[in-house]
Amino acid sequence: MIRCDTPPAVDGRSAHGGMPAAWPAPPGDRMSFLAVLKLLVLASVVLNVMAMAMRSRPQDTWYMFQHWRAGLGAFVAMFVVVPAIALALMLNFDFKPDVKIALLVLSLSPVPPLLPRRQLQAGAEAAYTTGLLVAAALASLVVMPLGLHLFGALFGLEMRISPGGVAITLLLTIGAPMLLGFLVQRLLRDRAFAVALALRKAGMLLLVLCALALVAIMAPGMWRLLGGGTLVALLAMILGGLAAGHLLGGTSPEHRTALALAAATRHPGVALGVIATTFPEHRLALAAVLLSVLLNLLVAVPFLRLVARAPKAA
Repeated sequence: MIRCDTPPAVDGRSAHGGMPAAWPAPPGDRMSFLAVLKLLVLASVVLNVMAMAMRSRPQDTWYMFQHWRAGLGAFVAMFVVVPAIALALMLNFDFKPDVKIALLVLSLSPVPPLLPRRQLQAGAEAAYTTGLLVAAALASLVVMPLGLHLFGALFGLEMRISPGGVAITLLLTIGAPMLLGFLVQRLLRDRAFAVALALRKAGMLLLVLCALALVAIMAPGMWRLLGGGTLVALLAMILGGLAAGHLLGGTSPEHRTALALAAATRHPGVALGVIATTFPEHRLALAAVLLSVLLNLLVAVPFLRLVARAPKAA
């Protein structure tokens, strides 16, 4: 049973004070550093999404709607199977409330904007990866508020989250950078590829530096979550997502791999924002999301290597 005794945040502010709830509540200089770090993470995501859009076609954004069978399989894998796994874990195991909240919110979050690069490395074409990114973002606008409402009713929680809050996050991290990237591509034409490559390298370097700083700050909270089945729960949902995506990804091996990665990897920015505004008193849930990101990286690397070796073995 998850309890949420503190009133939900309003307008992204914690019920414990007037400061934004998306980060823990450190005093003074540390708060300023975290605010700068948050902006730098956003900047890195914008650069990477712009770089992806500059190497894609605008018509690729509607791929999942043009190929509705692929879109339906992706929806079921991401927003039916994975939330069902999260629900089963929450009902059958006595995890810490913060862990249960992290499982719930992650299972309803969209694809992170940096995932298409990993999917392209796995052999998927740009049309599929771009279309999956856009379709998952649009689906999350409906699935996230509805899913939280249903889960809240099941566990006796009163949760307030509007599609508008999720939409703003997706607009800043996916929509606006993609539109800007398509515009720059049109203006630069033949030079767009070289500029996109430079933007991608700058964005990845900035993201790595910010991620290291963020992990260092949240390390005490992540350490407190170790044990009690936390790693097993997060790993179970990641592996379940990989299996669901691989089974429902159609006949193309590249599409199966891309969907497996998408079902197992969710947007940490959206998850952190939703947790901070809906469960402001459960700060360890933020650390659980970061722990899931690190665990996902450890699982994805051997998974991609296994997929790369599979055709040779066959």
